Amino acid sequence: MRHRTYILAAIFAAAVFSGCGKWLDVQPYDEIAEEDLMSTPDGFRQLLNGIYIDLNDDMLYGGALSVEMIEIMGGAYEMGTDGSVWGDYSDLASYEYNTEYWRTRFNETWNKAYELILDCNLLLAGIDSRKGIFTGDDYYIIKGEALALRAMLHFDMLRIFGPVYSRNPDASAIPYYKEYDGTAHAVQPASEVAALILEDLNEARVLLSVDPVRTEGTGMDGPSGGSSDNFLYYRNLRLNYFAVCALLARVYLWTGDRQEALKYAQEVIQAGDDGIFPFVDRSLVTGSPDDPDRIFSSEVIFALSDSQRETIFDSYFDPSRLPNYVFTMDDGLFSDCIFGGVSTGGSLYDYRYLANWRTTGGNSYFYKYSDMANTGDIRNTMVPLIRLGEMYLIAAESQSADISGGLSYVNRLRSNRGVTQLSGLTQDLLQYEYIRELYGEGQLFFMYKRMFTRVLASSSASENPEAGDAIFVVPLPQSETEN
Repeated sequence: MRHRTYILAAIFAAAVFSGCGKWLDVQPYDEIAEEDLMSTPDGFRQLLNGIYIDLNDDMLYGGALSVEMIEIMGGAYEMGTDGSVWGDYSDLASYEYNTEYWRTRFNETWNKAYELILDCNLLLAGIDSRKGIFTGDDYYIIKGEALALRAMLHFDMLRIFGPVYSRNPDASAIPYYKEYDGTAHAVQPASEVAALILEDLNEARVLLSVDPVRTEGTGMDGPSGGSSDNFLYYRNLRLNYFAVCALLARVYLWTGDRQEALKYAQEVIQAGDDGIFPFVDRSLVTGSPDDPDRIFSSEVIFALSDSQRETIFDSYFDPSRLPNYVFTMDDGLFSDCIFGGVSTGGSLYDYRYLANWRTTGGNSYFYKYSDMANTGDIRNTMVPLIRLGEMYLIAAESQSADISGGLSYVNRLRSNRGVTQLSGLTQDLLQYEYIRELYGEGQLFFMYKRMFTRVLASSSASENPEAGDAIFVVPLPQSETEN
């Protein structure tokens, strides 16, 4: 696996955050040698900021791992039958991972993820020997975020390419890179990879105990007093302390440790109760129908900032794209299970329906990533990766061996979505709630894989394929197997 000898920091120079507080505060450079870049605290900030920017790559969370590839695998979208319109997407919806196109796409996602992992390792290799150059809490925050980024990227590669953990935790999975040494590492069992992910996240959590998000909130209004230093503001646009707790909840749930998953989910839920991540105000969703807060921004624990977020809507969801492909949910699933059907918990008064869906010509289209009226608002750049609602669902799933024991968590979430309470909780009802809450955010495939259940792509159970390794385990890229 090749890695850059020089940081091409000129790519960070684009003023993509103009009008959005310039939260990354990036300065232009031209092929800065790594030693020079890490000679000052600002250099470490630049390197860390560059990793966050690169997470927006189309092969990662700018497309493939948020709204496109991974959501198709999660059954989120109905595929048309016209091959000239839908092309290779139909193969992916049928889990044909070994076509030339999809082998190339998965390879690109893998390579980009590991490129950023090695960038994290470059930063981590240099920061301890230069601890003395830092003032305040910058050392702890920069190192903590880099460890968390490394863990998050490995975890998503594990969830895609690793085994169904609940069935075979000791099966071969992926390599875990903790050094910046340029050599190929051996593929490790899933259980060993999970242990290393947890090790990184637990260390990151300790380091980020000084994170101002714990006492001052997310700082989404930016620095006061004319300060140009944004590094400790907009904390939900970085892997902050509570985002690390949320990742710990995800990983522990993945490994089957419900007790630890519940503990960390509850810590984030408590932060919500304390006003750090408050539930969205109803008036911001239903009171401004022309400009609703579609992503429920106050509840977002970690998001990327992409000044070109509108291109996500334009590329995949805009109904004006017709007769080209447009991603939308299967109509039967939408009408009978998710937002329709009393027995499934559906409701057309659900904030998630009112904010994110529009019906045109009898079809419903997804508007979560369309522009706000105030396009200069930093919230208009946010691509959510972790949100408060998921923590309620993880807590519900982790509360007891009997899933019905998590009913109170689901009902509290539903009460903050403007819908009636459920009288009982089953796995199907919990999955419907996950779809309502996380649709278009890249988590549904992982839910089905973790639970080892059918992917709900259609309201007709017979049209949803049986759970199995052929669906849930993506073959390792050829570039890795050759290594």
